[in-house]
Amino acid sequence: MKRTNRRLIGIAGGACLAMWIGLGCNSEQKSEAGHDEPEHAADEGSERGPNGGWLFEAGEFGLELTIFETGMPPEFRAYVYQGGKLRDPAGVTLEVQLKRLGNRTDEIRFTPRDGYLLGDREVSEPHSFDVEILAREAAGEHRFSFSTYENRVALSPEQVSAAGIVVETAGPSTVREFRMLSGRVVANEDALAHMSPRFPGIVRSVHKRLGETVAKGDLLAVIESNESLHAYEMRSQLAGRVLARDVAPGEFITTDRTIFSIGDLSTVWVDLDVYRRDFARLARGQRVWIDGEDGVEPAESTLSYLAPIGSVVTQTMLARAVLANGDGRWRPGQFVSAKVLVAEVPAAVVVRQEAIQRIRDRDVVFIADENVFEAQPIKLGAHDDVHVEVVSGLAADTPYAASGSFILKAEAGKSGASHDH
Repeated sequence: MKRTNRRLIGIAGGACLAMWIGLGCNSEQKSEAGHDEPEHAADEGSERGPNGGWLFEAGEFGLELTIFETGMPPEFRAYVYQGGKLRDPAGVTLEVQLKRLGNRTDEIRFTPRDGYLLGDREVSEPHSFDVEILAREAAGEHRFSFSTYENRVALSPEQVSAAGIVVETAGPSTVREFRMLSGRVVANEDALAHMSPRFPGIVRSVHKRLGETVAKGDLLAVIESNESLHAYEMRSQLAGRVLARDVAPGEFITTDRTIFSIGDLSTVWVDLDVYRRDFARLARGQRVWIDGEDGVEPAESTLSYLAPIGSVVTQTMLARAVLANGDGRWRPGQFVSAKVLVAEVPAAVVVRQEAIQRIRDRDVVFIADENVFEAQPIKLGAHDDVHVEVVSGLAADTPYAASGSFILKAEAGKSGASHDH
């Protein structure tokens, strides 16, 4: 019987993981049996059959096992030989057991087809496993075993720690989708008074300065009417601050002129510019976080107003949120950025964004079994700033490398572990 054995690639060669994490390494590695084994020794001398599969022989009986995936989902096909010649597979019962990383096992049984035996289930990615084969025929039963690994990396606990690799468990969560906007702080016009004189006349005195705090009823100015020649008082209509003052003693003023703007800044508006591509995603009541980019935690509010018309010049729409401003942090005229929550998607399995890598044009995460890691192809769904939904390819409760996966990708690439059947 001839058997193939593709060994697990650990840390080997002069250009090793130690260059990343500051550990020493040797130019050779030890196999599981304790003998010196060069990095690519597993690829040398592998027996291949006429169909490119793994070939096993026991006396006159021969079996070739291959993964067929041309134009269809991957499936096992097995060819039976007698005395080196292809024979009818009828009368041969075949069972294959795939032992994957993390104590996962696939049981595959075969049925005869035209000239070969066909496995009863898809061979899911990665094609990386320890294989146990049991073939029964009239002359007896035959057992074979081999291992084939791809993008699998073994580290010591010290190397895992030094590389900053952190293992977490995939599981359910809610993925939140945001839209990023920019805008500015403006005075709350529902708490703003623009004050003009009741009668034209000469300003005899001005009693409040720009920025000064006023109470409702405070004296702002005294004006001598140009009609009656009697002086009258202008008093504040609300409590707040003097946001604008356009008057000086001795001036002649008319009734169409605003000489004081008084605003209550205990609340302010945040006016946000929304580009056309995001119009349909926004709605009143959506949560929004306003960042003043001043090093202070963003403030939370909700969208209270969406303008019914857009800007002809900028082709944007106005969205507005109201912010509490009791501490005076938010000042009208200040530019801000905003993050609007537009959707919350419950997901059965999520992983961290930084865990995702690309290998052979596929998104992968490195699943973990103690200090052994392997690239697992996945299909991604919704995502936010932290997490991404895994639609398929990864089960809940699976340990994975949440950080440091880029080091594992680099080491897997150096190991020469390829997609090879």
